[in-house]
Amino acid sequence: MKSSNLEKIIKRLQAMTIDETSGRQKRMFGQFGIPLCDVTYICSSDEFVFIRYRPHERFRFDDIDLVAIEVFNCLYDFKHTF
Repeated sequence: MKSSNLEKIIKRLQAMTIDETSGRQKRMFGQFGIPLCDVTYICSSDEFVFIRYRPHERFRFDDIDLVAIEVFNCLYDFKHTF
């Protein structure tokens, strides 16, 4: 069975929380090689900072599910625009 896009996003976000090499972990998300948003995980506060490039938006989340939904929506909107 093919895994869902949301599941793939959550796995990438979970990897950020597990990695202890740095106090901050950053991942970029995009479609077709075009960067659309990024997420930074701040270990000390256990928070995610979501930044959407267009339109520029910035949000803080303390819940991995909420940030995953924002990333999914960003990618979905771009993919279905064309």
